[in-house]
Amino acid sequence: MRPSLLDGEGGFGARWLRRMARWPVHFVPADAIGRIAALHVHDLGKAIAVLCESGAELCGREVELGGGESWTMGEYLAVLRSERSTRPAMCVAMPPWLARIASHLCDAARFSPFSFGHLELMRRDNAPCVNALPALLGRAPTPLVDRARTHCPVGQVTPVPPGPQ
Repeated sequence: MRPSLLDGEGGFGARWLRRMARWPVHFVPADAIGRIAALHVHDLGKAIAVLCESGAELCGREVELGGGESWTMGEYLAVLRSERSTRPAMCVAMPPWLARIASHLCDAARFSPFSFGHLELMRRDNAPCVNALPALLGRAPTPLVDRARTHCPVGQVTPVPPGPQ
C-alpha cells in the first residue's frame, strides 16, 4: 500500500502544516514542484480494512491511494489557509540550497516534520498514478476542504535572492 500525504486533525505533520498555512507568508522550496494527493486518515483506515477483508485476491498487488485532488506544496498550504482565511498568503520561493540547509537543520533539531527526506519527496510527484481509493471505498475520497480551491499563482511567488556562489 502506498498512500500519498496523510491528513488528519491529530497528526503531527498535519498540525504543523495547518499552523504554517495560517502564516501570512509561505516559504516553499522553489523546486518543490511535485504533486501530492492529500488523503484523509479515516479514508486510509477504511481502505486498509477493505484490503484486509478482501484477503488473497489483492495479495501481492501494489495499491496506490490518494485524495481526490493533487497539489504542489504551495498550493496545498493555500488550500489549508482557505479553511480559515479569505486572504491569500504571500508565497516565497526558497532557493534549493537554502531549502536543503533548512531541511538538515530541521533534521538535527527534530522540532518539525520538515526534513531532508520530505524535501526530496516534494521534488517529485507523490500522488497515485491510479488512485485505488474510490474503488475500495465505493465513493470519492473525503474532500480536504469544501471551500473554493485557491492556490498561490506563479505571479505571487516572491523569489529569495540567490546566495553566494
